[in-house]
Formats: sequence, structure tokens, C-alpha cells
Amino acid sequence: MKFTREDVPRFKAYTEHPAPVAQPTALKVMAWNVKYGACRIDFWFDFWGDRVQMTPTEVTDCLGKVAALIREYDPDILMAEEIEVGSKRSAYIDQVRFLLENTNLRYAAYMPAWDSRYVPSEGVGRIDMGNAILSRYPITQAEHIRQKDRTDQDVLTETFYLNRSIGRAEVDVGGGRTIAAYVVHTEAYDQDGTKQAHIQQIHDTLREETLPWVLGGDLNELPPVCDERAAPGTPESCEGKLRLSHFLDERASSIGTDFEQPPYTPSVMKQYYDDFEPFIPLSRYGVGEENQRRYFTHSILGPDMLNDQGVPGDWNRTLDYLFIRKGEVWTDTDVIQGPGRLGVQSDALRLSDHAPVAGTWRLP
Repeated sequence: MKFTREDVPRFKAYTEHPAPVAQPTALKVMAWNVKYGACRIDFWFDFWGDRVQMTPTEVTDCLGKVAALIREYDPDILMAEEIEVGSKRSAYIDQVRFLLENTNLRYAAYMPAWDSRYVPSEGVGRIDMGNAILSRYPITQAEHIRQKDRTDQDVLTETFYLNRSIGRAEVDVGGGRTIAAYVVHTEAYDQDGTKQAHIQQIHDTLREETLPWVLGGDLNELPPVCDERAAPGTPESCEGKLRLSHFLDERASSIGTDFEQPPYTPSVMKQYYDDFEPFIPLSRYGVGEENQRRYFTHSILGPDMLNDQGVPGDWNRTLDYLFIRKGEVWTDTDVIQGPGRLGVQSDALRLSDHAPVAGTWRLP
């Protein structure tokens, strides 16, 4: 990946969807890591299964349920992560096109992150996975901005690995108004500070944005309830405030592998809460797992699987976010963990290893 900043393809639905509200005063926004249309199929790198490929029926059945949840919430803008357009493991199905034709979203832009003609590991084969921004309003320009690559891998692994980027789309909401939508998915498994560099670059990019903007995505980091560097017993300590490790879906067999969970560093997220408006402020997120549980967004393990201690999978940490510019207003925000949240009846815990995050952004 040799670009710094370049345009990406844009698409329009073939299906005639209902027209959105003209010149809206607010936009419903959703961000969702859709796990490449796998729902709760367990893959080899999760250490809870051994799957490498899916059948076309498995993928379309899963995507049909994903699209149903999206229709229930009916966002004006969707930021989707881990979406595939031509991968062997997801039966070469164009998932961006599937969502365009099966939701009320009419326009899309796709930002590739992992585009390789052949990945030899475990027979993965052809892979084309990335992020996408879908909108009910016209996308007039779309691009991705290169992010730092990892430096802690051998040459062979690096050759076939992901190249992360920041996705940006300009959306014409009518009345001469244009907004910028961002989608991000930072590194998860590095040991060299790549994720922290990604988070910093995203923050700096948003600070430079001149249009009204909204960011959604999987930042692979916990909220800054505390400072992981603080000594136990000090006011900033995470002790009793935020779980940093030993989550119920971590398998002992992953320790020492390329997919071992590195230590979380929530302090790097503090600048986001200081400089931007989070969809769930820290005062609402609370302290301790009992208070925070309703806002968890991630679980590797699904509800029908038991962990090594015999506990079924459930949401157990927060990694996914929405942000807008400081001083702007969110309403009706939540994590759609399951039936009953924001009017949705679908069970998101069965549809991905991430829950959708959603809210209404009152346009400035």
C-alpha cells in the first residue's frame, strides 16, 4: 500500500429505496463491525472453532439477518467494519452491495484494508475485506487515509497482512449542506504501539476536519475510565473501575500466539472524551462492570458456546464508538446489544462479535 490519501469507489443501490427526509435537522447514525457476514460461526483464529470458509447460504443467511437489524433501526448513515466484497472465506459475496440492496441505504463507499490475491495461512485464499460508509443521502466524494503498518512482524506475515486506513466520505444532506462521515478500525494484536499510533492519527485527522463530522468504528480500545499506568490505590488506578484483562472469552490456548490479546491502554482514549462528544459519556458509562455492562460492545464467544469455565458467551467489554465535534448534541444513543434497545427486536449477540452502536446526531 503506497498511497497516503486516495479516492475509493462509490456505489449506488439498484433497488429504489424510500427517499430520506429532505434537508434533515438530525441524522440517525450507526456503526457496526459486521464480522464479514459470519454471524456466530467460529473461525480458527478465534480459538473457539476451526472454520476457514463459509458456504454461500451461510453468508447470505447471516447478511439477511444483519440487514434486518439495520432496517429496524433505519439509520441515515452506517459505518461498517470488517465487511468483504470478494473474499473466498465469505463465498465471494459482495457484502456492500448486499446491504445496499437490502436496507434503505442508497449510497456506499468501500475502503479496502486487506486486499490480497492469496493468503496462505490455513488456506484463507483470496481476501478483500475493509470498511464501508453507507448513506441514505448522496456520497459526493470518498477516500481513505493511510495508517501506520505494524513493525513487529516477520517479512512473510507482513506481506499478507492488513493495511489499515481511515475512511472518509462527504455526504450531501441537501440545502447546500455537506457533512463528513468517518469509519475506522484500528489494529488489535500489535505489540509495537501501532494501535496507539492509529488512535492518535484518527484524533488529529478529526481536529483538522472543516466540515461537520461524525466518526464511527471499532477502535479496539477501552473507554478512559482510569489510567492503566497509575499505581494501585491511587485515584487514577483502574483497580475496581475497569477490567483490563482476563475476559471471559479469552482462551488459554491463544496465549503466546499472534492472536493473544495485548494489554489495553484506555488512557489513549482520554483525548477523544476531552476534545469530542462521545455517544455515551463517561458519566453514563459508569465505574465497575455492573454499571458498564449495558454498554459493552464485544464478545468473541457467542451465546451458544461455553468458555473454559462453562460460562456462555456474552458482551464483556467496550471497543466500539461514535463521536462528533465538541459542543454538538447527541440524542437517543445506545448500544444495541439485543431485543428492545432503540426499538430493535433482532438479537445482535447472534449476528456478530460486535454490537451496533447508534444514536441521533443533531446537525449543527
